[in-house]
Amino acid sequence: MPNQILTPEIIAREALMVLQNNLIMANLVHRDYDSEFVAGVGDTITIRKPAKFVAHNFTGNIVVQDAVEGKESVKLDHFRDVSFKVTSKELTLDIKNFSEQFLQPALMAIAQSIDEDILNVVAGVNNAVTATANPTNLKDIADISKMLDINKAPMSMRRLVMNPEHKYRYALTDNLSKVSYAGTGDTLRNAELGKVYSLDTYMDQNAPYSFAATPGTMTACKVTGNIDEKKIQITGATATTGTLKIGDGLIIDGRMYRITKDATAASGAASDVEIDMPLHTQIDEATDAYIVTKHHSLAFHRNAIALVTRTLELPMGNKQAAVVQDNGLGVRVVYDYDTNTKTDYVSLDVLYGIKLLYPELAVKLVG
Repeated sequence: MPNQILTPEIIAREALMVLQNNLIMANLVHRDYDSEFVAGVGDTITIRKPAKFVAHNFTGNIVVQDAVEGKESVKLDHFRDVSFKVTSKELTLDIKNFSEQFLQPALMAIAQSIDEDILNVVAGVNNAVTATANPTNLKDIADISKMLDINKAPMSMRRLVMNPEHKYRYALTDNLSKVSYAGTGDTLRNAELGKVYSLDTYMDQNAPYSFAATPGTMTACKVTGNIDEKKIQITGATATTGTLKIGDGLIIDGRMYRITKDATAASGAASDVEIDMPLHTQIDEATDAYIVTKHHSLAFHRNAIALVTRTLELPMGNKQAAVVQDNGLGVRVVYDYDTNTKTDYVSLDVLYGIKLLYPELAVKLVG
């Protein structure tokens, strides 16, 4: 009996399972998903914001509060895609082998991108604790918890997602990894380090940091740039004097760009900066860029950050496509054929938006 071709539906189901098993941040934040509505790239939707109440002293009469959830507009502007060439022979593999060869590496790349995009909200978090270079205790983490206490963050569902550098700094002082999990393929459990000062603590390799051996010295700037160009311009009136080194990062509109050529900026003088990928949008007016020259970890209450996902539309005129969704995530798989090169392609993509709902319920650890 001849082997059957793997259909988009079979691949989509396997791809969704692989994606779910490789996400960390997406499982720790507030999720908004509606499977009844499909969406397109760039659509702006309104989501429900978790309600907040005030507990009043009862002195004989109650104070009635509106039990109305707030609303936030979120743009679905994160569109992650992995496409690859396949042969008819490869499409006749059993799904296990196809997953090992193609889907697992493809979906791991998408999962890492989702985690990185969520962690990029550090650019909008003002509450900060400076990380001690050579700590002898866990005071920095205690200070983070204290700041969340002061800001009245609920005690449950507090998370601290640590940059690997920070994890090992503090683990060497107080054996941070006190909770071990074995016999499971669950990425979230594998990343868990235990509870420290009311914070469920995890490690995520996608937390922001500089790739440079010696990071630059610039601390603030605004940028402009043209869509689809691997270049931005730091506006002279808004730049602090300093340098950017190859591997330093710039978070612009929630996306991380890496510096690919050393650059120097002086206050009052504009300068061009080369980046690793084209800008995702046209930036005509000077826009804040958050400079990543240090290691970042992020503590937050679950309701501080929202990940918003919607089902992508199936392409018109292409019946070789499928969308599978479960537990707030959806993956689209599309088969295509290039008549010029006579090559088959498999394309995997997801659509989502990210919103910092309550900045006061988040604290970043920097240094």
